[in-house]
Amino acid sequence: MGVSAATVLVRAKGFGALPEMIEEQAGERVLADIFAREHLPLALRETPGLPMPLRAMTGLFARGAAALESRTFGLDVGERMTCRGYGLWVEHAVGAATFGEALRRTVSTSWAHQSGARLELVRDGDHRVLRFATPAFDVSRTQHCDHLLPPMLSLARLFLGAAWRPDWMEAEYPRDPGASQVEDRLQADLHCGRPGTGIAVKETELSRRRSSEAMETARVVTLRDVLADVILADAPEPARALSAIVALRLLDGRSDIEGAACLIGLSVQGLQRRLRQKGFTYREIVEEARRARAIRLLIETPMSILAISLSLGYETHASFTRAFVRWEGCTPSEYRRGREAGRLS
Repeated sequence: MGVSAATVLVRAKGFGALPEMIEEQAGERVLADIFAREHLPLALRETPGLPMPLRAMTGLFARGAAALESRTFGLDVGERMTCRGYGLWVEHAVGAATFGEALRRTVSTSWAHQSGARLELVRDGDHRVLRFATPAFDVSRTQHCDHLLPPMLSLARLFLGAAWRPDWMEAEYPRDPGASQVEDRLQADLHCGRPGTGIAVKETELSRRRSSEAMETARVVTLRDVLADVILADAPEPARALSAIVALRLLDGRSDIEGAACLIGLSVQGLQRRLRQKGFTYREIVEEARRARAIRLLIETPMSILAISLSLGYETHASFTRAFVRWEGCTPSEYRRGREAGRLS
């Protein structure tokens, strides 16, 4: 797998209710096994804002469908999602005055949710297609493609009405017998083997204004808010992608380079070489990820210092304290007390 495909990232919130649906229908053990097979911590379901590899996201959908023996698993997950579940970048789009402006905002700020894939608005005759295109992965994309369609429809319907249907939909996968089930459920033709997953809207529909329901529920989200919500926005590649993956694995207290290399789709030597080319070491990235997570846990949780130490992969309270003093110039306890005093003052 090429590094360009391996480091495509999306936020974990993109899997929606997938964990709950697998657990409800197959049990916690099956859910844990599916996450483990994709080298993902199960705790990721509690931190949906974290970036994760899109290839692993696609794998979760494929494995979930296989475990439940369900061709419509991806569609079932998607129908429990709305466009607003994707975060501030979509809220910013929903606040647009017209449907066309909403689509342009969605496309132009999609980097806040993902990197390496492509959300685009392309002309097709007298239509525009809102399309999400991804690099090729060594895993079936059928279920992941299907789950994207209902949230796309929910965005359009905020402007075009609850009964609106696209003139057609698109999917990256070759047509299979299950495609007709998607068409029946969503009441629109599905064109398979396309460059991405998407929905087609008429040019004349782009000038439609928000429905009264959308206006009543819209949050005022500015582009500044979207920028502030981006994780690791300033880090160069491949450090940005690897930083996200290290932060992801720290949810289980793991920081070994072997596991990170496996998740990103490279050998250990290949990963180290790519980092050296950009002037980074793996240890530096782990240190920064640990520092950021330690500060978050000290501020946002009542976890003990020892519990935080162990959760970050340190063997002892003392080794964590030494590292924290090196980062911040004070002990973890002193840092927490100082933040609490600041809030009370």
